[in-house]
Amino acid sequence: MLAEEFNAEPNLLMSLILGGNESYGNPWFEAECGRQPLDSTFAREMQKILDPYGITFDLGIFLPWVAEAQNEPDELMDEAVKWLKKKGIPVALLTNAVPEFRPVIEKTVPIYELFDVIVDSSEVGFRKPDCRIYELTAQRLGVPTESCLMVDDLLHNVTGAEKTGMTGIHFKNAQNVLREIQDRF
Repeated sequence: MLAEEFNAEPNLLMSLILGGNESYGNPWFEAECGRQPLDSTFAREMQKILDPYGITFDLGIFLPWVAEAQNEPDELMDEAVKWLKKKGIPVALLTNAVPEFRPVIEKTVPIYELFDVIVDSSEVGFRKPDCRIYELTAQRLGVPTESCLMVDDLLHNVTGAEKTGMTGIHFKNAQNVLREIQDRF
C-alpha cells in the first residue's frame, strides 16, 4: 500500500526506508531507538534518502501507515508462547518498534498476558541486531543468553542474537518454527 501511494517499487521503497542493517544513521533506525519522532525532521531526512530515486516522501501517508496498521495475530506463534509458558519457560517479546506502532502491537496480541518481559527498542535506546538488546532481554528474563532461543523473520536479527550466544531460528513458516521450538524444549 505504501509503495503504491509513493509511486515506487515496493522492495526498493522498503529497503530505502528501513535501510541497510549497518546504516545506523538511518532516520527509521533513530526512530526505532526512540531518538527521532516521526515528525517533519524525520520526513526531511527520509526525503534525502529517497531523492536519488525520484520518490517523494509524504509523512501524511507514512504516519497512518505505521500508527494505524492492521496486523493479524499468528495463531501458531500464540500457541508456541502459551506452550512454553505452560512448561514454566519465561518468554520475552523483543521488538524493534517506534512509539507510534506500540498500540498496533497491543491491539494485535495480548502482550501483557503472553509475555513475561517486553523489550521495545524505542524504550531502551538500541535495536536488533545490536548485541546489547539481546543481552538486556536475557537479563530481564533472568537467564544467560546461552539459555535463550530467539525467533525472528530477519536473518540479520537472528545472527545478532547468535553473536551473544543465543540460539536463533529464522522464521519463514510458523508451522516449522512451532515444531522446532517443541523439539528443543
